[in-house]
Amino acid sequence: MPLAPALRAAAALAVVALAAGACTASEPTNVPEVTGAFGDRPEITIPDLPAPEQGRTTVLREGTGPEVREGQVAVTDVEMKVWEGKRKLVSSWGLLQPTTVSFGGERVFRGWGQALLGRKGGSRVLMVAPSKSGVGPHGRARAGVGPGDHMVLVFDLVGGYGVDQRVPERKAPGVGTGSAPSVSFTGPKGTPTVGRWGTGTPDKLDVRVLVEGKGPVLGDGDVAVAQYGTWIWGRDKPLRRTYAATGPSGMLLSKDALPPGLYEALKGTRVGSRLRVAVPAQYRKGFTATKGGIAAPSEHPIFWVIDVLDHQDR
Repeated sequence: MPLAPALRAAAALAVVALAAGACTASEPTNVPEVTGAFGDRPEITIPDLPAPEQGRTTVLREGTGPEVREGQVAVTDVEMKVWEGKRKLVSSWGLLQPTTVSFGGERVFRGWGQALLGRKGGSRVLMVAPSKSGVGPHGRARAGVGPGDHMVLVFDLVGGYGVDQRVPERKAPGVGTGSAPSVSFTGPKGTPTVGRWGTGTPDKLDVRVLVEGKGPVLGDGDVAVAQYGTWIWGRDKPLRRTYAATGPSGMLLSKDALPPGLYEALKGTRVGSRLRVAVPAQYRKGFTATKGGIAAPSEHPIFWVIDVLDHQDR
């Protein structure tokens, strides 16, 4: 998903002149220590020293996955702390949701480009960035960061993906229409639309494979990279879509991290698959949205179209 409000406010603070922070000949001592395995929430230990005056990035682990390029989006986990006071700021691990960062179009977080552009999925990158005067005071206030503070960020990168990347059109064998909604990719920029809703509303979870993938099978704790569109049953306008909009999202395969029905739908699915998922009302009573901000009001039946593009073992 795109940056949650807390992450978005904190991300704005990283829009700084990192190029000026090139490494000097002497080895710096004011470098945070980062421990923990890639994919697990990192532990950041900030030294009892002043923060560096200029931005600095360090690659802690080189990955071999999809590279992040200009015009794409990066799907990544990120842990943020404030150097001053060693305060925890915000964490995508805490939100159970990797974030999507855009490097193309209107919503671009250039401050993270130094850490992420040109990096491959599977990389862990440490970035230290000062809060500069170019950041509005309201953004700093929302993130709980002062104008003289410095941010410490650790990225565990899933990979780089096209905003409009999707599963190739291949009809899955034996998939009929029946009373289920019909889906076509005939909307603006080839986005999915629901042609008809069929008869009635779903009374049980219904998962249908529209395209059978050939990639690895998704399992518990994996991060799936997916495009999706979601609708309140019977409505033409989608509740949300990532296709040709925000770009692919990272989805942690855990019941606590996903809207009702999606854990059951995604577990055991192969990368490269396209799914059609119908979720009955009150499938998980009282649910409104995930910690990461994926909404699916439980009082309504919900319909999903999902393209599973990639995954990362965790």
